[in-house]
Amino acid sequence: MALAVCGCPQKPASPSGLRVPLLEGWVATPQGSGLAVGPRGRVVASLELRGGAVPAVAELSRAAAAEGATDVLLDEGEGYAAVRYTLAPGHDGFLAVKRVGARTVWCASVANAREDDVDNALAVCRTLTPEGP
Repeated sequence: MALAVCGCPQKPASPSGLRVPLLEGWVATPQGSGLAVGPRGRVVASLELRGGAVPAVAELSRAAAAEGATDVLLDEGEGYAAVRYTLAPGHDGFLAVKRVGARTVWCASVANAREDDVDNALAVCRTLTPEGP
């Protein structure tokens, strides 16, 4: 399944696409079954289409803790669950899952993401919407 990127509301809609609201200066590059996003020249997070339901935020928290995460912050809502965490000083990350229409999108930061980039990428994931009318 392909993802279509729309960084602004004026782009034409694609019924099979996903609207990814990119920050100014950010780009999305196709990667496997999803996208790599971040400021031009740097990948901050990956977005991947997967099947299934959105897991409980407690499941995501346990997965982060199993990797050694500390300072875990939980965020959840209808069809959305996310954890933001610290792995080591200066190395923050996140794992988020969002239901977007009939799709489930998993978002995760990369290991070398900067703290402010982690917050921005998490916001991108939180605001994903189906592309269409």
